[in-house]
Amino acid sequence: MAVATDKAKDQMGFRSMAELTICFVITVSVLRGFFLEGYLVSTGSMAPMLLGFHKRVECPSCQYAFACGVRFDQSVDGSVAAGRSSVGEAYASCPNCGQIDIDIVPVPRNHGDQLLVHKNVFDFRRPRRWEPVVFCNPESPSEAYVKRVVGLPGEQLLVMDGDVFINGRIARKDLPTQRNMRILIADLRHVPDDPAWELPWRLDGNWNVHAGTLYCSGNGMPATENVLSFRHWRWFGGNHTVETPLSKKDAYPDWTDFLHRFQGIPVSWARRLDFDEDAQVLRCHGVMPDEMQRDLMTSATNDIFRRAIYRLAALSHLAPVTDHYGYNAAVTSSENAVADMMLRTTISIDSPPSQITISIPVGGQLYLVRLNMETRRIELTAEGSDEVLRTASLGPLGSQLEIEASNFDRRLMVAIDGEKAFRPLDLPAPEAIPATKSTLVSQVPLSGEAAEVAAEVVQRQQRFRLSITGGRVHIGDLQMFRDVYYTQGRGRHAVKATCEIAADSYFVQGDNSPVSYDSRSWEKPFVPHRLLVGKPFVVHLPSRPGRLRLGNREISIRIPDFQRIRYIQ
Repeated sequence: MAVATDKAKDQMGFRSMAELTICFVITVSVLRGFFLEGYLVSTGSMAPMLLGFHKRVECPSCQYAFACGVRFDQSVDGSVAAGRSSVGEAYASCPNCGQIDIDIVPVPRNHGDQLLVHKNVFDFRRPRRWEPVVFCNPESPSEAYVKRVVGLPGEQLLVMDGDVFINGRIARKDLPTQRNMRILIADLRHVPDDPAWELPWRLDGNWNVHAGTLYCSGNGMPATENVLSFRHWRWFGGNHTVETPLSKKDAYPDWTDFLHRFQGIPVSWARRLDFDEDAQVLRCHGVMPDEMQRDLMTSATNDIFRRAIYRLAALSHLAPVTDHYGYNAAVTSSENAVADMMLRTTISIDSPPSQITISIPVGGQLYLVRLNMETRRIELTAEGSDEVLRTASLGPLGSQLEIEASNFDRRLMVAIDGEKAFRPLDLPAPEAIPATKSTLVSQVPLSGEAAEVAAEVVQRQQRFRLSITGGRVHIGDLQMFRDVYYTQGRGRHAVKATCEIAADSYFVQGDNSPVSYDSRSWEKPFVPHRLLVGKPFVVHLPSRPGRLRLGNREISIRIPDFQRIRYIQ
């Protein structure tokens, strides 16, 4: 009797499980049919937030993992857009440490991100600025695109110096949007083990570096200030120009000898160097190669010329932060200097400091955020002024303190342990008129103007600092990010003149602006509301290529890539 009862229970359990499975399948089918839809991202116009077909690369120097695109849309050359092999697919450069010529030929291709899209959300509400949306391409309604909404119906929009201006005023991002759009510049957790590489931070005070961690001790002196100043130190390459003074008398005959020795070489080092007799300066375009520096210093007959080469080589490593994308290895594009940056760090506290100060440059002004550990207060002031612009209470101090500080869109914002420390300080922006002076750092290579622009940008960016007064701390988590810099695209709309957005329509752009075919470039610039498909809210079921060996055979398979599963804000 007991056995018969157990069988009956097993049968009931089997039927219940079968019924549950059927209900699940029906529910998913209904959701996918009426509320949800899956879309595959094929191009890189929203990278690095959303990836198209790409290669997943790990830098051999710093072990930082990043994506290189292998398929692009109509914004770039057709041969690359079609996904065929190109020079750009053979080599990549690391966006973290700057290592160049990373061989990616053996690296297999990955599919793009697969999006799960809520199809009906915009039937109940309108899209918000900075919100990613999936829509039917106005020029080809059978194609689905994913971009970010930057302009709303009826607004006057202008893209100027990388920012979006709405009705004459700069459009600003809140903290979650900044986190969602920020692009990594440097990460202390990925430090090359190479004596030729230098930290992208200048260390002043009692700082020591060991195994990628910064250690700081006030040596029992509470007034000791220990400063970390950001500097964009490039290992190789770059499109910036630097210069150093050198008189005609001290330049010759070594400069003449240099030109003579390399005159007939097809790819000549001489193209990177120039001696301006009128200005009496020696200039270098990009980072001076080590071989070039050694050759010049070895062959020099004049100690002053030798010292000028040494000084110029050191200066050449300090470059402006630009809108360079590691994702765009297959595409050649101009680089623009970027002023909008964010510092993020986690400070591990061994002995509480008396004060932590974050210095944030905005335009020509420097702002100071002071965290007083003794009074438990936070104060924001402008350098040279005693006026307190913002103040707040500092919560209980634990063993760690996370700090985020940014100047995106001329909005000064600070977060402590993930929460805004005070109300953002919005600072005046330039008048919204089409730009008359380009911010291209490579517009006129090897010119005095290019060197002046690069030096000014570098000096301004180096004012981003973190100071620790007294105490003992260590930092193993320190990152710098930049904001998206919107470029001109093909220059059809909103870049040379203000563009008025049509009723019930939207102006959209991709985060990877240099390779995004969007409202700036379309013949018809707007996305009508009726063409909106929905809101992407999760990257689901991403995969990466793998190999499976069966006996003597090896076959290609797709392996789930769970690290790429994430919600989209």
